[in-house]
Formats: sequence, structure tokens, C-alpha cells
Amino acid sequence: MVKNLKIGISLGLLAILSTLISQARAELIEVYTWKALPGKEAQMLETFVAAKAIHEEMGATVSINQQMTGSAQEVDYVMRWDDSEAWGKSLDNNRNPAMAAKWQAFLAKANLDPAGEMIRSSGGANVDSSKKAADFKDSYVYGVYVWEPEAGQTLAFMQTAMEAEKLHEEMGARVEIYTENVGTPGRVHYVMMWDSYSDWAGTTAKMSNSKAWAALAARTNNGLGTLTSSFRAQTLVP
Repeated sequence: MVKNLKIGISLGLLAILSTLISQARAELIEVYTWKALPGKEAQMLETFVAAKAIHEEMGATVSINQQMTGSAQEVDYVMRWDDSEAWGKSLDNNRNPAMAAKWQAFLAKANLDPAGEMIRSSGGANVDSSKKAADFKDSYVYGVYVWEPEAGQTLAFMQTAMEAEKLHEEMGARVEIYTENVGTPGRVHYVMMWDSYSDWAGTTAKMSNSKAWAALAARTNNGLGTLTSSFRAQTLVP
């Protein structure tokens, strides 16, 4: 039994190490969630568009997304990089005197008449190391499901999430799975994306008739993890 336990632990550590190594080559994401001050929604979006131009000059890829049902109508300012190397270069660019001066001038102007307040931020990595920042250049509608795996169940949860990804993509969704490393480390963001709400409705209809999906959902809800939040959203500025 001890020998089997050691083997199990070793395999688990190898799986975690493999995930960490692949995440160094995977798309990285940082999400800054803002709430507009009353009557200043358009001004906040204008400010974000100006910030996006500067951040993309530094090397990030930026999109601006509106949270809908399930939220308090916050706006996500989303920054992406191809991998950890691109992330590091982009942040170092922010320390370049010329870029730093440009960013500080932007902040000084924005802070003269604030349009919103940041309410939270988080960062993580795509579990699919083949994905790059440019893969998210279009406009989407999407559902975000934030899970917290139960203690000792992370590997089983991730395996189940990847099985769910395969099923959902067969039903017409695009799925991206992110592990949260900054903010609330350990949480998993399961993101389902479509080109339109009609496409989303089509996937939902297929899910309701799928015995395979029903069985997988029951397994997920039976001690593997807790769904901590979910919301519908759409791209405002790709």
C-alpha cells in the first residue's frame, strides 16, 4: 500500500510539474474588472480604448468585455500574452523611460476625472499551450464558470474539465480553461465562447439532450469542485 501511495504521489507531482512547464509556454492572461461611476460608462470605455493602445505598444494584446447576466454589469479589461517570455518583455517595456512617461501622462489625465473604479483583478494561464494571444482577436459572446476544486481533487477535476471541453466543442462551443495563479490561486476558469447567442442556444439545446453531458456534470458536482461564480458576457472592443 505504501509503495502504491508513493507511486500515486509521484505521478501526481509529475502531472503538476508538466502543467507548470506547459504554462510557461501557454497564453497568459490578466483580467482587471472595473465598475463605471454613475453616468460615466461611455467615458470609462473611451479611457480603456486609450489604455489599450499604450498596452499593445508595450506588447500585450488587449480586449474589453462587458459582463452581463450573473454580474453587476462590470467591464473586464483583459490583457493577453503568448507566453511568460512575452509577458516579461511587455512588463519590462513599461519600465522603459519613454513608455513609462507615456503611461504616467495617460494616468495623470485619466485621474483628473475618474470614470470608474477597479474592483478586482486576477491572472492565470491557459492549460492549452498551443493557444496564443492572437487567437482571441475576434468578438465573442461567452459564459465564464469559475470553479474551486476540492482539496486533493485538483487533478481529477482538471481531467473532468478536459472531458467536458471535448463534449462542449463537439456541441459547437469553443472552450478555454484557465488556472488562476494570481488573485485566488487554484481556481479554474472554464470559459465557453461562441460567435453569436444563436450559436450558444444551439449548444444549450444539444447539452439538454446529451446523456454523456448529464453523466459528466453529475460527476463534477459530486465532490470534485464548487462553482463559485458564473456570468454571461460579450466583447465590446476586440
